[in-house]
Amino acid sequence: MAADLIVHNARFYTVDAKDSVAEAMAISDGRILATGSSADMLTLAGPGTRKVDVGGKAVIPGFVDGHPHMDFVGLRAALPSFNTPKSIDDVLEVVRAAVAKRKPGEWVLFNPVVDEPDVFAYPAAFKEGRWPNRHDLDKVSPNNPVYIGPPILVAPGIAIANTAAIKLAGITASTAAPPGVEIDVDGAGEVTGIFRDFNFPKLIPDGYGAARPNRALFPMIPPISKDEMAHAVELGQRIYNEVGYTAIYEGHGIPALQQQAYLDLWLQKKLSIRTYFVIAFGPHLFANDAAVDALIADTARYAGGEGFGDDLLKFGGLGYSFDSATAIGACLQREPYVGATGKLWHGVQNTPDEKFRDGLFKAARAGLRLQVQAAGGAAIDKVLGYFEEINKEIPIKGKRYTIEHCQFPSIENMETCKRLGIIATTTTNFLWNYDTVYLRCFGEQMSANAIPLRTWMDAGVCVTQSTDGRPYDPFFSFWQSLARRGGVTGHVFGLPEQKITRAEALRLCTYNPAYAAFWEKSIGSLEAGKLADFVVLSDDIMTIEEDKIPEAKALATVMSGKAVYDTGIFSR
Repeated sequence: MAADLIVHNARFYTVDAKDSVAEAMAISDGRILATGSSADMLTLAGPGTRKVDVGGKAVIPGFVDGHPHMDFVGLRAALPSFNTPKSIDDVLEVVRAAVAKRKPGEWVLFNPVVDEPDVFAYPAAFKEGRWPNRHDLDKVSPNNPVYIGPPILVAPGIAIANTAAIKLAGITASTAAPPGVEIDVDGAGEVTGIFRDFNFPKLIPDGYGAARPNRALFPMIPPISKDEMAHAVELGQRIYNEVGYTAIYEGHGIPALQQQAYLDLWLQKKLSIRTYFVIAFGPHLFANDAAVDALIADTARYAGGEGFGDDLLKFGGLGYSFDSATAIGACLQREPYVGATGKLWHGVQNTPDEKFRDGLFKAARAGLRLQVQAAGGAAIDKVLGYFEEINKEIPIKGKRYTIEHCQFPSIENMETCKRLGIIATTTTNFLWNYDTVYLRCFGEQMSANAIPLRTWMDAGVCVTQSTDGRPYDPFFSFWQSLARRGGVTGHVFGLPEQKITRAEALRLCTYNPAYAAFWEKSIGSLEAGKLADFVVLSDDIMTIEEDKIPEAKALATVMSGKAVYDTGIFSR
């Protein structure tokens, strides 16, 4: 069979079982015919074969994000950002420009003032040494209500509103704040416009939670519309294509609004990122047995077993959150630790044991795959204990149940995962974003063994690297798999004990998350018969100096032999 496309004069890192390296790849009808030397592959050319010489560049399988929140990446890209401001005037310039584009009286919403890990240096990093307040915002927006959302995974997350927003919300110094939320007042007892939310999820509106209406203090902020979400998901996939992703496994669960956006893109033949997503099972549902039963029954009709769909969009199982976030010092740990509010505790469990266990059993009996977020050690112990109980009634090996985040597993946890075929999805990005939290709450020794990629792999468990959407760049997360560095302190966590090789890191970013999505026979490596999903790189991340890896870029991102992003190297 003649190839219709041959990519040659390259260095293909195939991620096959032997981690083979090839010079060229022949493709026919979107699938890989063969890999090998340029001379051998060029013999497969026919009269109409297109030949692409990539000039000796490195080529890898398309990146697969094992926990992306790509919709959130798109939502954030759609809102104005402040880009690590140095002064309050920098903030006001962004607000002024955004307000100028709105009608009088229209709400103007913004991303957080600053993101992780830089946020931990603020407000001291401002020239003024303080947060902007309502009086500052009023200078550039006296009439339009302005709301700057809090960082979702920071405690406290700082939100800021101007006077127009505060008046619409009816907030005064005597307003009762919900638990874990503080309304800042000045020395005269007046509301400053600064709000602190220690919770996760946030109770006040944030960039993601604004999709849900009636949030605390500002229930009148308009929720994200269907059209806005569709735009966000389309924008998110464009961003992901540009950095080299060809697929995502969204195991944390996707709510209905996002589900519709992905489905619409698929129906319109605009979906350019292979998407396996899990139906979100929010913790609040456990308070309503009828709602639990209804969601399980509905999901089982179309998302049972390995999932329903094609090689572009697939729905599979339910996604749960068992404990709170390590990032805010609230994950459920085996031993007490000092949390974000300075108090000694074990952390937060979202749902009582019996309720959670019964809900999992109902889903398992309905034939649904279970994917559960469990961050702290005690949470991992409990969730794997439930999986063990389910396995006694319903064998789960081969069903690829998943445990997510799982920052503090024990050796016993890993043995359980290996025996039952449970997949672990995690990210060393947490160490970069929240190094100060890890070191303060858990100490250096315990933090050194957090997110133990080396130990997971040595235990024979399928573990996937992911981004959690912050930072979403796969070259950064690939590097962070190796470097394990803190973004604020520069602290190196757990090396050399947790050191992995570049070949192993590449597998964690490609083949393993494809396996989590039941797509390992189609994508994740460059082998004959598989879909031709690959990325042409600006720099060879397998050989360049380690600390230069985050500077690498995708020159072309290709799905089924067709570019979904190209700087020109693939089309020349």
